[in-house]
Amino acid sequence: MSKEKIVTVSIFAIIIASSFFFGFSRLKDFSGVDEPYWFYDRVPKFWNAVADGKWKSTHLCDKPGIGTAIVSGAGLPFIKDDPRDFEKLRYREKTPEQVEQIRQMYFFLRLPMFLFTLLSLPFFYFLIKKLSGESAARFSAIFMGLSPVLLGISLIINTDSVLWILTALSTLNLFVFFKTGEKKYLILSGVLLGFSVISKFVANVLFVYFFLLFLLEYIFYAHNSTDIKKYLKQASVNYLTLFSVALLTAFIFFPAAWVKFSLLMKYTLAHEVFSSTWPLYAAVVAILGLDVLALKGYFSQKTFGFFVKYKNSLAKIIGAIFVLLTLLVFLHVYAGANIFDIQGLIASPKGIGEGNILVKYSGAVTADLYSFLFSISPLVLLSLLLSVFYVLKNKDLNRDLITVVYIIIFALMFYLGSAINEVTTTVRYQIMVYPLAFMAAAIGLKHFFESEKVAKILPLWSGYVFSIIVLISSLYFIKPHFLAYASEILPKDNVVNLKGMGEGSLEAAYYLNSLPGAGEMTIWSDKGAVCEAFVGRCFIDFKRKTFSENDIKYFVVSTDRKSRTVKLSQGIKIVDEEKKRAKESIEDFVNFENLYAEENPKFEVIIGGREVNFVKVIKKEDMFSK
Repeated sequence: MSKEKIVTVSIFAIIIASSFFFGFSRLKDFSGVDEPYWFYDRVPKFWNAVADGKWKSTHLCDKPGIGTAIVSGAGLPFIKDDPRDFEKLRYREKTPEQVEQIRQMYFFLRLPMFLFTLLSLPFFYFLIKKLSGESAARFSAIFMGLSPVLLGISLIINTDSVLWILTALSTLNLFVFFKTGEKKYLILSGVLLGFSVISKFVANVLFVYFFLLFLLEYIFYAHNSTDIKKYLKQASVNYLTLFSVALLTAFIFFPAAWVKFSLLMKYTLAHEVFSSTWPLYAAVVAILGLDVLALKGYFSQKTFGFFVKYKNSLAKIIGAIFVLLTLLVFLHVYAGANIFDIQGLIASPKGIGEGNILVKYSGAVTADLYSFLFSISPLVLLSLLLSVFYVLKNKDLNRDLITVVYIIIFALMFYLGSAINEVTTTVRYQIMVYPLAFMAAAIGLKHFFESEKVAKILPLWSGYVFSIIVLISSLYFIKPHFLAYASEILPKDNVVNLKGMGEGSLEAAYYLNSLPGAGEMTIWSDKGAVCEAFVGRCFIDFKRKTFSENDIKYFVVSTDRKSRTVKLSQGIKIVDEEKKRAKESIEDFVNFENLYAEENPKFEVIIGGREVNFVKVIKKEDMFSK
């Protein structure tokens, strides 16, 4: 085996070993939110429907989640019991043995997701090596394989667990097609895009993004070898090929569409994600088509000629926008600028507030970028900014740096599209951005180590070793709450992921299970994930009778549910005079704001070493004895 192969194999061996060391036990020892939808219902439902030939029943939800059902379903043969038989126990009393059975079943349904992620890394490596060379491929594998966020998402049953892999591989295949001209990569891009859109509807953004890429490819490269009219004709054929392959793939692997074809349209071309961008997308296609067919490309030559002339300036403007937005985020965090309510936006992501469009969209994009920049390692952030610096610095941009520009465009386009659709993208919602951004960061680090001055001082292998040490350290200090990772440079009074996936819930439930009489106990939790692992009775609703008719002994509250809980609990808060008039005991009700502010809980989990990010178990008697 050559020296180069030994280096590559060693890197992958470290990534795999680290993933198993940090992640394997977490496959069982975790109770998450959203997962029960897939565990109790959707995954078993899909495969039962396939086995029975009930194709209509493979329509699982509005995601539509087919990729998740296929991958996670690989664990079903290893489960003796039917998960659906345990769903009714989620909020009811259960034995410790039943809790253990549930945890074991989760292990087998999560394991395929975990393995699918590890198996995808060699494909990322191959494509990036083809596109940007060996060192960029290795750095990319390190950044992806040792990312706390990507490891965390690989350990849960969720549409995002497969989405980031499929969308990134589809995009990389298209990048390689542009570079090599080999049609197999175009076809593979279409196949993976098809799987993406039936995994989660947000992947539809790639239809628009890929169309834009075909236009940008002429501006940055193809203008040297062909005229615009000829290029647009060939690009139209290639884009339609990709488009058709994607729809065909989606149709083949979405059985419900065999019965009702409109479902395929519902989750692709007719999906609401296109509602704000479709008119512009259609208008550009129509104008270009009319110009090429009727006007012999006259306006296209003028328009594209202008952009070709100023292509380097265009790239630098895009890079500068990213840098300015990054500076705006830094001003918020380190200088207390408070231009936008970033914490408020990420706490309630489905809604970006009121005000004029410019302020709303700017705030949403800033909050999105905040979530991203501080959920990656400072090393990766520095490498990403380094890649943008090379774009701004170099007069002539090579394929590597234009790929960086393409990736920045995707991130900005994704954030702006989300803002237009009134959504702030939390860490999980923008998971598609991470692998591509990691590749851009890898390109930046590659160019740094390959520069003449640095190469004389630091060998390339030292970059690999340093990166591995830094990222493994991040994994060690955040374990086992990987999805809650926040950058080491983020001040401790800030939280990145205010829409967590249940971090700390299992620990809280197990503490309660250890108490005497836990099986006969009643608790209230702001997360169903606690209830699922608790042996007693558990409530999560905000009905008045829940608090007045049940002897609730403990409350479990967590930082990432505070905004939601306080908002929903307004209906059960009454002032003391009203309670007296109604002859109701003050103990029948609770002030949730006080719960979250409780300084002496019976048990507490601090997430990621940040005191502001917690899960607290509070005894009811302690609250009302004050």
